[in-house]
Amino acid sequence: MAIQRGTHIIHTVIPGETIYSLAIRYESDVDTIVRVNGIYPPFTDPFIIFPGQVLVIPRLTVDPTETFYVVQPGDSLGMIGQRFSSALSVIAGTNPTVQNPNFIFPQQQLRLPVFTYDVESGDSLFAISQKTGVPLENILLANSFRPSISPDLIYEGIKLLIPIPASENIVVYQPLPGSTIQDNAQLEGYARAFEANVLYRLVDANDTEVVAESFTTADFAGPNYGRFRDTLSFEREPTASTGELQVYTRSAQDGSIQDLVQLNIVFG
Repeated sequence: MAIQRGTHIIHTVIPGETIYSLAIRYESDVDTIVRVNGIYPPFTDPFIIFPGQVLVIPRLTVDPTETFYVVQPGDSLGMIGQRFSSALSVIAGTNPTVQNPNFIFPQQQLRLPVFTYDVESGDSLFAISQKTGVPLENILLANSFRPSISPDLIYEGIKLLIPIPASENIVVYQPLPGSTIQDNAQLEGYARAFEANVLYRLVDANDTEVVAESFTTADFAGPNYGRFRDTLSFEREPTASTGELQVYTRSAQDGSIQDLVQLNIVFG
């Protein structure tokens, strides 16, 4: 699966902008922007962009794997969260530049629970949805106003935006949905959890526990979001090629599972 590493910017074109000016602004490259957004026939005239189009711009420097959305006039955190299938609380709580969830400003860059996927030959939106476990309608909504994305057809080389499944209080950034993992893979994300305790387990498609319920601790306890990290040390060999990573908390009152996040994975 062609999950793309590095930093990507989601930018909405405004009047007067050119691909060249955007390449300079975001430390990217004209040809790369053209290729990954399909800015060529039959989608559009070569190198021509229009106000309102949404472009995915890869930074060419060696950066963490992150996706940032550039705030537009009239945006709100609620609107952005709805578009990218994420809770407002997650976006606000994991972006230090957001001091007040009711106040964001144009050109502010917000880190989103979204990753980019390079479309390969033979791909379809349905197949990508099945493999990642992300609903097709969520993928289409995240890619609204893209110049080369349609429900019926996607083209090789285009970068597709895929929302990362999250709950109100937990988001997992590693592993990403549909990615291939092996023993001692890294687990990483953000959580707003009582006493900072984050639980997880890994099961294969036959419901065999590859990693029984374990816990890690976030940097901060609720009501703040804290970053958590751990290693997925396999206790059993997987009995299937695919599985599910479950990350959650438990109620202090009755021990029931809360804030469950479920991610499709492939065993390497």
